[in-house]
Amino acid sequence: MNFVHKNTTPQPRYRQIYEEIATTLEANRPLDGALVNLGTLAKIFKTSRTPVYQALQMLEADQRVSRVGRKAEFIFHRQSGQKLQTPAMPVRYTEADLRSFFKNVLDTEKQRSVDLHHDIEQQIANLLPFGEFWVNEQKAADHYHVSRTIIRQALSKFAERGLIGKDYRSHWTVGPLTSKRLNDLFIIRSKLEPLALREAAEHISSKSIHQWLERCHNARDNARDISQETIKQLEDDLHVHLLEYSNNTPLLRFIHQSQLALVVNDVFAKPRNTRPFSAAMTEHIMIYEYLLRGAVEPAALALETHIQLSAKRTTQRLKALSIFPMPPLPSWLTRHA
Repeated sequence: MNFVHKNTTPQPRYRQIYEEIATTLEANRPLDGALVNLGTLAKIFKTSRTPVYQALQMLEADQRVSRVGRKAEFIFHRQSGQKLQTPAMPVRYTEADLRSFFKNVLDTEKQRSVDLHHDIEQQIANLLPFGEFWVNEQKAADHYHVSRTIIRQALSKFAERGLIGKDYRSHWTVGPLTSKRLNDLFIIRSKLEPLALREAAEHISSKSIHQWLERCHNARDNARDISQETIKQLEDDLHVHLLEYSNNTPLLRFIHQSQLALVVNDVFAKPRNTRPFSAAMTEHIMIYEYLLRGAVEPAALALETHIQLSAKRTTQRLKALSIFPMPPLPSWLTRHA
């Protein structure tokens, strides 16, 4: 998967930043003579200072920026190839100032980050049932053409959700996903999610419930054509977006950490391109209909029952999955002997 904006082949991160700064300078006259800080630019591009500094060195060689003494500060110049004139009183640009000029860049960075997280998550989820694996941060950074810091941040978020862990040597570990581990998580979910639903019920608008309910009806009516994206949306509607109306932040954090099954749902649907979640739609619909009638306690009990039934279905899918071959290993994962 290619995460590099405006390029058909992967480029180092510093090269991307170099091209994006050069393009932005050409398109924005007010940046001529602007004084910027290295650390501020690193925040703008959501990366470490090293690739930004490398990009600025390249721009300095092109006479597009000039360094201010020995400080980590630089002055932008729109014109190159001429003797650079440093303004007597250069205008210092803050992070907020620069964000208005790098708006498109920031949108691209956000999408790149979303794509990277999604791809890493899918690669990890695909291998969870097939044993234990180690993650190599540097190889992952090289593969995705980002800094190691970006990879570490992504892995930390996955660890918070229980998707990966750490061994006694502080190596990032993936799997193994066992029936016992799944059942333990489902037991936790069956107790905590109904609690969150009871607290969330008084804050949920009927408009949101109708929207979720309509999606369930459409999915049930078109069960043969339901997509992976739709399955994820339906699961997130009930187990994430609805529960987020609760004001109990610690409770939501514990729930979030126990929802590993939501991440691996795609894995169970892929081997024979099946859609094994149509049975759950009736249970989703029942919960929403109870909520629309103001029957919060029956809705909470229906959610608990739904999670218990989901545990049985998921365990069966995990057993069935064991007969399929293991998918290819990405370069940044190593199987633990």
